[in-house]
Amino acid sequence: MTRCFYLLIISIILCFVLVFNILGYRSNIANGITGTEIKKIKMGMTLEEVISILGKPYEISTLAGLHNLDCKNPKPNLEMDVDESTDIVHIVDSIFNDTNYCCEGNEEDIQRGKRVTLTYTKPVRFSKYYPMLWIHLDSTYRVWNVFAKRYAFLDDLCIYSLSWKNDETTLEEIPGEINLIINEEIFSKCFSSKK
Repeated sequence: MTRCFYLLIISIILCFVLVFNILGYRSNIANGITGTEIKKIKMGMTLEEVISILGKPYEISTLAGLHNLDCKNPKPNLEMDVDESTDIVHIVDSIFNDTNYCCEGNEEDIQRGKRVTLTYTKPVRFSKYYPMLWIHLDSTYRVWNVFAKRYAFLDDLCIYSLSWKNDETTLEEIPGEINLIINEEIFSKCFSSKK
């Protein structure tokens, strides 16, 4: 290979690094929510309470159940953009009330109960790093986990996690005991009020 080729490769890499450093931190957070608002979300809150604090999410998703390995026609999982008129409960309930199971594994999993994820952020392409936030709801549409990450080029970092504590031996939830993990500095930077 020629020296020019190596110089070209090095130049491209340096340009890539420079662009990432110029773009730096960017975010795409629904409703401009801040860390202060996220911290108001408590375990067991209802969907309505979450929306009254954070507004509607960008997207909802839910698993339509697990499947047997030999399942020929698995039901698709729900991933749907949300707008102000979206009735989240109606949409999710209609999926889980459908008794046309595609396999025994699907029936067993769906009967265990629905799980819904509210996504309040979108990935930001060509950014040095950006935050992501998910609120997970249980089968009664109550918060069972709040989770935020900061994504960076080839890396991601948990910056906020709120969940029920689990017993170390049985892995069962311990009623009333909460586990909170927070990287305050990065969480505050990712979810500041600055636009």
